[in-house]
Amino acid sequence: MANIHIKARKSPYSDTQNTQRFPVPDEKVPWNVDWSDYKPTEYTSPIVLKNPPWADDCDAKKIKKFNQVDGQVDRTSYTGSYEVDGETNRPKNPQGRTGLSGRGLLGRWGPNHAGDPLVTRWAKDQHNDKQKVLEIVLIRRKDTGESALPGGMVDAGEHVSVAIKREFIEEAMNSNADGAQLIDELFKTATSVYKGYIDDPRNTDNAWMESEAMNMHDETGELTKYLKLEAGDDAAKVKWVRLDCDHRLYASHEKLIQAVVTKLGAYEYWHGDGSATKLN
Repeated sequence: MANIHIKARKSPYSDTQNTQRFPVPDEKVPWNVDWSDYKPTEYTSPIVLKNPPWADDCDAKKIKKFNQVDGQVDRTSYTGSYEVDGETNRPKNPQGRTGLSGRGLLGRWGPNHAGDPLVTRWAKDQHNDKQKVLEIVLIRRKDTGESALPGGMVDAGEHVSVAIKREFIEEAMNSNADGAQLIDELFKTATSVYKGYIDDPRNTDNAWMESEAMNMHDETGELTKYLKLEAGDDAAKVKWVRLDCDHRLYASHEKLIQAVVTKLGAYEYWHGDGSATKLN
């Protein structure tokens, strides 16, 4: 139960004011718990129903290769093999019930893969010159107003590392070509810190977010010293943020940042309530 999804059960659904999820208590989330009265709300965004290039056909029965690479579309899951309903041919969210069936805002039936860049550097502690705290590049999302990593979706046939770099340049640099050499050097430091399911408010019973998060860390500060940040695409703002204060974060981004904090042995981190704890 420790990894049970929370944000993927909240109402109203992400892009709506009145689409309510069927209430799912914690004990009823797992699919192996019998629940004959479960009647999830069916919803797929009108944007997705128009069949844009990044979306699947509306009829899941037309898809034959779940749990496989289907042409250029990777339908495998970072969590392992997922179940597919024998009657509807709809994949079943590996984390369990969400109270919403269909695809919601997500284009793919099953896993929708994203890449998240965690660009970090050290800064001096404002209260103790002998200590240092971690800074990270975060954006402010236009849709929810929450702080978030400047990541995005992996295109069909695209390697996740390419997507992460592309999304950082689009979201945090407004596609500005200046500083391209610095970005190239910075991204040579990339290491994967997380690869798996994301507790995302867009998730449904049949479509869900998964991400690989990579850390690009500037240990000396030289690679990011002249890096020009400029909000672009879905970002309202972008800036370096110190991880010794409280932040309201989108989806599972706090979990991803904590993975970097652990990796780098950062001095302190937030719990979401403003309190800080030293890492052992």
